[in-house]
Amino acid sequence: MAQGKQSPRQKMINLMYLIFIAMMAMQVDRQVLRSFEDITVTLNESSKLTDENNTTFYDQIVKKASEDPDYAAIQGKADQVKAEADKAFNAIDALKNKIMQTQAYQLPAIGATEEHETNYASLSNVDAVTNLLFISDDKPKPEAEGLKSAVDNFKTFMATAYADSDRDKKRVEQIFNTSDRGKKSWLNSLFYGQPLIAGLANLTKLQSDIRTEEGNLVRTLLSNKLEDEIELKAFQPIVMVPPIMRAGKPVEASIAFGAFDNTLQGSVSVGGQNVTLKDGKAVFNITPTGSGMKTISGTMSYKANGKDVSMPFTQQYEVVAETIPEPPSGAIITADKMNVVYRGLDNPISATVNGAEGAISLTASVGGLSGSNGKYNFKPAAGSGTVTFTASAKTSSGKTVSGKKEFRIKPVPPARGNILNKTSITVPANGLAAQTVRVDWPDFLFDLTANVNSFKVKVPGQPTASVTGNKMSAASGVLSKARKGDAVFVFDIKYSSGSISGEASPVTIEVQ
Repeated sequence: MAQGKQSPRQKMINLMYLIFIAMMAMQVDRQVLRSFEDITVTLNESSKLTDENNTTFYDQIVKKASEDPDYAAIQGKADQVKAEADKAFNAIDALKNKIMQTQAYQLPAIGATEEHETNYASLSNVDAVTNLLFISDDKPKPEAEGLKSAVDNFKTFMATAYADSDRDKKRVEQIFNTSDRGKKSWLNSLFYGQPLIAGLANLTKLQSDIRTEEGNLVRTLLSNKLEDEIELKAFQPIVMVPPIMRAGKPVEASIAFGAFDNTLQGSVSVGGQNVTLKDGKAVFNITPTGSGMKTISGTMSYKANGKDVSMPFTQQYEVVAETIPEPPSGAIITADKMNVVYRGLDNPISATVNGAEGAISLTASVGGLSGSNGKYNFKPAAGSGTVTFTASAKTSSGKTVSGKKEFRIKPVPPARGNILNKTSITVPANGLAAQTVRVDWPDFLFDLTANVNSFKVKVPGQPTASVTGNKMSAASGVLSKARKGDAVFVFDIKYSSGSISGEASPVTIEVQ
């Protein structure tokens, strides 16, 4: 302002300038309040979407528990996770409702903020939150203590559940840290003297964090169980010996891991004697003596995750003193990939007929068989859950002998979504858009490759982005809003591999 005597016109200009500055300040203040309201609405919707995603995992566990009793314990833990998460979430929800009722305020629905007439007086009211939660600036009311207790109880439950994972435990303790912030308590720093909408935003963020960590834990429970299943069922001893032998005539027998992994290291013991394991199989000679039923027994051992795993086996065979007058009538059919064939894949099948000479014929009860003379490929389509193979051949006397064997037809297991070959990674904020989403099948018997067709990306506080293809750069708009400490969720990953398609497991990215 100019100094000295001013004309009436100059005084009027100065006064209008001051009024203009005040109006601009009021407008900025309103924009901040409106932004807080938009953020709170988005967080509220994000919690609902996360809850829907979590329900999908709960439903999977319930379904598996109804089919497999081994999942009963997992279902019990999952039920406890949901109960604890709901208890904390609902406690915060009740507090939010009390705060809004004091000002007759209601959050608008997502997408309705343009038509919604903003009540700036309610949004900026600093008494609603303060009076409900505090007696004075350093003395909280029971409502505030109840809020802190709900958050602390949930944090303790989650930290206990992650007792074997220091990384997950540390993350939970950081997200739900209720310790003092300098000279102020956690409650005081977040809620004392705060406008109504700021208090609601802080409470809604807590709810969003609760739903996110609930989902992380229930996914961990399910994935750990699936990994245990793969470890228990991926390898089984298969003993291959002729069912009938002549006394005094050496024959060859073999024992193999069911997965036929020729890189697997382990050991085999038969009748107390160690047998060398080579290319995944232990091959040894048997010289049978005496007539009648005999038994081979022993153990196979291999290392899994640094631990020794031992599996016992037994196999019976019959010893005859001389050639039997009638040719054998049985047949042996073995699956090169264990006793399961996978729908949509070329499954190698071998067939032999004891005592037969010449070509072997193999037929299947459902379509998809190709090959000849003992070596075949079977590619089952949609339909039956089992297939019966029939092998037949002629003996030296011209008689046809045959045998049957039933196999289970199973779908290819769901793929694992990954980024940089990990399902949970840490990436700097400026590197999010450079990532590529992929899928794979770790520890599966077949080497499969697949194309990622589409996926969705959820950044905290932002709407879900849908992406076509496998490049995160297509979601750079929302990824640019991610901040350090955010958990970016990549889900609904759609893939295809030949005639196989499906949805892969989600990927979590911690922004560094």
